[in-house]
Amino acid sequence: MGQNTGDLVERLDWIGIMWRSDGTKLTGTYGTWRGREWELDGSAPYNGKLTLIQDGGEQPGPDWKSTVYPNRFARTPLHFWKDVDAGEVSDVHSIKSTAMLDRHQVLVIAEDDGERLAVQTLGQMAFATMRRYMDQFGFERYENAFVFGWVEPHALRDLNIERTERAGTA
Repeated sequence: MGQNTGDLVERLDWIGIMWRSDGTKLTGTYGTWRGREWELDGSAPYNGKLTLIQDGGEQPGPDWKSTVYPNRFARTPLHFWKDVDAGEVSDVHSIKSTAMLDRHQVLVIAEDDGERLAVQTLGQMAFATMRRYMDQFGFERYENAFVFGWVEPHALRDLNIERTERAGTA
């Protein structure tokens, strides 16, 4: 605390992009609105609306709302969103990117500007394994559920990207 929001946003603006530097999409939900692909807050409309989101960067337009979330893993604290008519968004789909870290599957969440990948473990894992990842990679633990952190791409193998279409989209 004690930091001014502008300083925090300026300093952390680069953290976590949902597309890899080679253009590959990582875990998230996406759709096309007005000719541009955006990340979405979810694939199911609420009250006929979908929420476009952009983390970091410049505010996409004057009608976009913003907030700051200071402690988000793999994303910048600066978050913009805009609700649009669901009928205006096409090609709504979700991407789930997974890979293997040693013998354990991880969810691949984001890439930073140094091409490191943000990952989170999936499934049950012995505490000793979580502890090893914390020691080896500097991961953090979320309760007793999983560990998460940044790894160099060469630490992962068998990257798998699954695309799921939302019913009724092309």
